[in-house]
Amino acid sequence: MKCMRIASAMLLLATTLLSGCWDQKSIQDLRYLTAMGIDYVNNEYVLYAQSTDLSSVAKQESSTSLQSPPATISIGKGKTLQSAFDNLQKKAQVPVFLGFVSSLVFHERLLQKGIISAHDIMNRYGLIRYTKWVFGTREPIDKVLSSHSLVGFSPLNSLLHQPKDVYEQRSFIEPIQFFRFISSFWEPSNTVLLPNITLYEHSWKENNKFISRLSLDGIHAIHRGQWKGYFPSRDLMGLRWMNSDTEFAGLIIWQNNSAKATMRIEHVQLEIDPITTGELPRYEVTVSLKGFVREMMKKVTPDYIQKDAEKQVADQIRGTYLKGVKAGTDLYGLEESLFQKDYQAWRKYEMRKRNKLTPDSLTQIKVHMHLSDSGKMKMDTVKYPDPLGREQK
Repeated sequence: MKCMRIASAMLLLATTLLSGCWDQKSIQDLRYLTAMGIDYVNNEYVLYAQSTDLSSVAKQESSTSLQSPPATISIGKGKTLQSAFDNLQKKAQVPVFLGFVSSLVFHERLLQKGIISAHDIMNRYGLIRYTKWVFGTREPIDKVLSSHSLVGFSPLNSLLHQPKDVYEQRSFIEPIQFFRFISSFWEPSNTVLLPNITLYEHSWKENNKFISRLSLDGIHAIHRGQWKGYFPSRDLMGLRWMNSDTEFAGLIIWQNNSAKATMRIEHVQLEIDPITTGELPRYEVTVSLKGFVREMMKKVTPDYIQKDAEKQVADQIRGTYLKGVKAGTDLYGLEESLFQKDYQAWRKYEMRKRNKLTPDSLTQIKVHMHLSDSGKMKMDTVKYPDPLGREQK
């Protein structure tokens, strides 16, 4: 009994020496980074970090701000990325936290130099997650990371942090997350298509003044770690038809240089068949689409809509393919289909250095368009009725 009392007294005395979570920081005492950008200028890495105030992210019930919430941009420079980050932290007034970074932007200058060093540090630091979105840019990164949110919305409600929601409404250039980017980056047969994010200042107005908004206007192609060039949107019209993730894309039906109808295309099904019987690999492409009529400006038959849509899709696929071939880039990932379906053939061509595409490598493009519906207006055009009930021609 005496031993029990001594043990209890010692335990009680030990508890007085405990200090609890003595190094814990309150959330208001940290600066939360939400996006990062990396540039390479004058043989130095330039690191940009966007941080936001938590009070602007949380919903405000009591009042509504009439101004867009600001974003703070921090800048650090150094011969290595770690030294650039150290210099960024050196000027910080409060500790920074990287666990909420949801976007990463590479400048074209860094892509041209090579991003292996950026990949290295981003993977070694455990708090930076693989789910962040990745972009390239040709604009000053500090301007890209500035606040572009709408009035009344959080700074995180923007194309920089939530690009997938916009892509689902208009599928053209698909955003990519870091884990998919890295997975494709290290595959020798893959060409990574990194979306280019840019500033657009002539589309939205507030108080009768143009305001800047972000937009995806092209892609940067990367193959085996090397930057293969920038391709603007006008050269990528066929890209959406060669992507099974396309959810909602538009097409105009023409006849005699006059717009007859507009369509919305969804449910893209893609099949790429490599042909390995020749000296060079060749490919046949089959694309199945589901479309519905969105507008009818002039009377036109469903058969004509189907045939014109199929021809346009095939022409756009061929046009984008040739743009890539001219630049020595496999924009459709045709080599990847050969790598996956017939590795031995891919290895044979690779040993002979015969995997490079030519204008004739894409031998056939088959397009099957299924018209699902034309909405509640059916296939009729809208006309104002004659007041006397006469039939209008």
